[in-house]
Amino acid sequence: MLSENDPWIAQLVKRVDIFNGLTPHDVHRIFAKGITQVVPREQMVFKKGTTGNQMYVVLAGKMGVYDGSKQIATISVGETFGEMALVSQEPRTATVMALEDSKLFVLNEHIFQKLLTKRVAIQILLNICKMLGKKLTNANMMIREIEGR
Repeated sequence: MLSENDPWIAQLVKRVDIFNGLTPHDVHRIFAKGITQVVPREQMVFKKGTTGNQMYVVLAGKMGVYDGSKQIATISVGETFGEMALVSQEPRTATVMALEDSKLFVLNEHIFQKLLTKRVAIQILLNICKMLGKKLTNANMMIREIEGR
């Protein structure tokens, strides 16, 4: 069982954007309430067009993001995906599959609504907004490059 003094928890606080502004105690409590999921290489986590209320933090391994058969992004340790499922109830915009054996931490709507303190839930949601803003900026830059501007 992990303790809040575990060096691994301290590393998560430093390396994972979604945990910015949280204490090791906060992150330990989140992990005590959440779910970890092992995903073998080439296993799909979710498919484009499906709905869900989970987001994921990559703890080990790498994930591929696909639009059809084209890989459009790679998600590595410390990064997240599926955030929009917690913010909107819209269908998934891409398919995500493990590129190698991976371990994910799953945060779902129930954890946010029932188990996290308001302070922690608000901080995580603010972090999600910042991450989505960065993703939008990067997507806009890619569009400009493609259009030759």
